[in-house]
Amino acid sequence: GAVFKLHSPLAVCTSLEGRVGVWRRQILAASASRWCSFSHSPETRSKWSSLYRCSNMNAWALETGSKLPPLVPGKLRLYSMRFCPYAQRALLMLNAKGLDHEVVNVNLARRPEWYNDVLPAGTVPVLYQDEKVISGSMPIAEYLEEAYPQPRLLPSDPYLKALDRSFLDSALACASLIGSISLKRGSKEEHWVNFVKKIGLFEKELGKRKTTYFGGDQPGLVDYVIWPSFPAALAFSKLYPDLKMPAADEFPLFSRWLQAMRGHPVVKATVNEDHVFLYAKSGQEGERDYNAGLQK
Repeated sequence: GAVFKLHSPLAVCTSLEGRVGVWRRQILAASASRWCSFSHSPETRSKWSSLYRCSNMNAWALETGSKLPPLVPGKLRLYSMRFCPYAQRALLMLNAKGLDHEVVNVNLARRPEWYNDVLPAGTVPVLYQDEKVISGSMPIAEYLEEAYPQPRLLPSDPYLKALDRSFLDSALACASLIGSISLKRGSKEEHWVNFVKKIGLFEKELGKRKTTYFGGDQPGLVDYVIWPSFPAALAFSKLYPDLKMPAADEFPLFSRWLQAMRGHPVVKATVNEDHVFLYAKSGQEGERDYNAGLQK
C-alpha cells in the first residue's frame, strides 16, 4: 500500500526530523543553493533558495487538544509523520521541486480530534491546496510531477517513463518490508533477507542505466520515492546485530547510489538520519517517540 493506517499508533512510520538550530538551516540552505547553481534553471534555483524559509518540516507533531492550523489560500499543505517512508516520499518530491509548502505533523499515539476530518482515508500523507485533496504517497508524487513539471523528475519519453514505473513495481516493496520490521510484524530476519534481495534488483537496474542515480546525473522521481526505506534500514542495521547491510563490494553500484543519496542536499534537508535512529530505537524500547530528536 502507499500509506500507513492511522487507526493504530504503530500503523504509521512516524516521527519528525524536528526543530533544528538556525545555524543548521543556514548550512542546508547554502548547500542547496550551491547544488542548484549547477543543476537547475534560474527559476528553480530561486525556488530552492527559499525552500527552507517556506517549509516547516521540522514542526512539532500535533496531538490531542491541538488546534487545526488554518489553511493559507493557495499554499500546499502536507499532513505527515516525517519518519513514515510514505510521507517522506511526498516531502522529498516537494523539496526536489522547490515548492512553497507547509507541513502539519501528527502524533499518532495522541491523535488530534480533527484528524478524521482532514485525513479522508485515515492515512498519511495527505496533500491539500485549497479545495484539492490528494491521499497516498504515489498519487501525490505523480500529481506534483505533472502539476509542477520543473524540474522534471520523470523522463518525457513515454517508453523511458514506462520503464521507470515498471521498475518501481518491484522496488517499492522495500518500504513494506522495512515497515514490517518497524511494526514488529513477523520475522524481522525473514523480512531483512527479502529486503536484501531487492537490493540485488537495484544493482542490476543501475548497471543497465549506467548512471549514478536512477534518474541520471541527478536524482529523479524513482530515486526519491524508493529512498525513504534506506535511512530506516541503516538504523535497524545498527540496532540489530543480525541485520547487516550488504558490503560495498557485493553491490558496488547500489553502494555508490546509497552514498550519493545520503549526501544529496534534498535528501539531507528532508531526512535526518540521526533522528531516524532515535525514532527506531524508541520503537525498539517500547513507546515510540514521535518527536525524536526535537527540542522544545
